[in-house]
Amino acid sequence: MAIQHLVPDNMGILKVRRYFYLLALLRAKRGQPFSAATSRSVKRLAVFSLLKRERFRAVSCLKLAKKRKDRRFHVKPILLGRKMYGAWYSLIPEMREFDHEEFFNFMRMTPDSFDWLLDKVSPIITKKSLREPICPGERLAVTLRYLASGDSMVSLSYLFRISDQTISNIVLETTAAIWFVLKGEVFEPLSEDMWRRKSAEFESLWQFPMCVGGVDGKHCFVQKFPMRGSENFNYKYGHSIILFAVSDAKYKFLVVDVGARGRESDGGVFDRSEFGKLFNNHQLQLPSPVFNDILKTHLPYVFVGDDAFPLDVHMLKPFADCLDQKPEEAIFNYRLSRARRVVENAFGILAARFRILRRNIIGSETLVQNIVLACTALHNLHLIREDSVPPKQRVYLPPGYADLYKSNGYLKRGRWRNELKKEERSIFHRLRRQEEHGVRIVDGHAVREKFLELFVCCPLPWQYNILPNV
Repeated sequence: MAIQHLVPDNMGILKVRRYFYLLALLRAKRGQPFSAATSRSVKRLAVFSLLKRERFRAVSCLKLAKKRKDRRFHVKPILLGRKMYGAWYSLIPEMREFDHEEFFNFMRMTPDSFDWLLDKVSPIITKKSLREPICPGERLAVTLRYLASGDSMVSLSYLFRISDQTISNIVLETTAAIWFVLKGEVFEPLSEDMWRRKSAEFESLWQFPMCVGGVDGKHCFVQKFPMRGSENFNYKYGHSIILFAVSDAKYKFLVVDVGARGRESDGGVFDRSEFGKLFNNHQLQLPSPVFNDILKTHLPYVFVGDDAFPLDVHMLKPFADCLDQKPEEAIFNYRLSRARRVVENAFGILAARFRILRRNIIGSETLVQNIVLACTALHNLHLIREDSVPPKQRVYLPPGYADLYKSNGYLKRGRWRNELKKEERSIFHRLRRQEEHGVRIVDGHAVREKFLELFVCCPLPWQYNILPNV
């Protein structure tokens, strides 16, 4: 069979002859007929080209035939037992029926939450094929296990009895579907009412008035992207992309921006992000400044960040840590760092629950961005669904899982959801009554000095115990 491909068939010879006659007629019609020598040369070139193509086709057929001969099987035998030994058909149903705690540890999701999410993403990830496709539930389970464990796709292929190439496609498609269906559910639209509620939560839980969020960036380490050089090489001597986020007082992400290169600083990422552009153009819909009865002046709503961010009317950062630092500046730094701890904890909880963020993610830039965005959306989903659940019944963020300050101001690893609903509501209504429009403070240094004065005039009961040298 392979030798027959070395000799051109009759159809190929007839096709060459037809093309030659058509070319000869066209030249004759233009008044430029072929001479005898030119006709012989054209025929020789046509035959040579035909033989060259046929030789290439024959060699390709020989290689394919040899490859098919060397292949032992079309599907690996261990994958044929997927419906008997695969985790979706054996392990997961058993955990779902008898051990919900292990089910959560396996997929970082309770059975009820899994069913809810599956109902949302099923229309997007359902496949139609002549062969029996992998069902949406199994595709979602593979993706959640990949995010929760950070295991390689090869190890997941042994667990679920699915080829690693198929798992790669499943993760890419399902993470995009998770982000698509959850982003409108778990991220609130920016509005004045939303910022007021976040400010009330910060004042109630962290004793920092007029604060609406903590901002920071997190490096998500990746395997070096091809043809990118050192664009993603960071100061931690690894390649990464940056997750920039704004967190509220309850560790929920308000804004996320993924994709900045690892070599950029947090300040540069902030300026080039969509949030930074809205911030600089005063389009975040922050409420107007509120009159403070103690200072007898108006205070604006602010975000809290570290030294990497620019000082602004609506952005506070700590004073420089130097030998001749003033006592009141140390008090301000303590109060600001105490409030800014929420975004650090949010990143820590996110990485602890979704261990893929603690590994070097292997994949394309699109896949990495999908993975990080899906993790942030799932993080917010858990916090929202557990917000109305008693603390002892929470599984994603149970008591003792996050850092918390004791009543005397010292840090402990204890319950962190000590919400004061009544106080939040009273603060919320008081802020609305005191709000006055048309007042604007234009100097970030002046705003920081006003907050410094407020923290000195209204100290926390324990702040001087924490700062004995002040």
